[in-house]
Amino acid sequence: MGRMIQDDTTRDVLDLLNKRFGPGGIMEMVELQKEFDIFSPNHPLEQSFRLIGIEPADRVERKRWYTFLGTLKDYPSDQPNVSGYKRVVQAFRQALTQGPYLPVLVSVHAMKENPKVTFAADGHTPLIYSTQSYRVLSIPTKPSQVARKELAAMAKQRRAKAKK
Repeated sequence: MGRMIQDDTTRDVLDLLNKRFGPGGIMEMVELQKEFDIFSPNHPLEQSFRLIGIEPADRVERKRWYTFLGTLKDYPSDQPNVSGYKRVVQAFRQALTQGPYLPVLVSVHAMKENPKVTFAADGHTPLIYSTQSYRVLSIPTKPSQVARKELAAMAKQRRAKAKK
């Protein structure tokens, strides 16, 4: 997320996700999934999140958020031959259709340590201050400062090629 989205926006979106799919909201999401099939291979992830209000308030950051979601199509996942994008859809679909219905904790991890989108469907207690079991969806990211330098270098290369 850091590559495309400001740090504050990343925290805000993670907070929205973790409230919506947390202990207080998971059963509502299960019911919404049953009725509307929100997370489905037939619906773009961007539309699913838009429908349930998982998006930055700022319009510019919202555009970046949806661009970031599209880039997940290029990320690998912990499932063979499944992109990170499809894995996110599968993870939410599984969490909302297959009991036991545990909250989903959405987190990020360092891309350099593991470039894959991962989903642990069995119960984990990832929060040291809680005994609540969660399913854990984790998305690889790069720190924004590192990513900005990489993006600037790529832009410089494109400009150099264009001049030739």
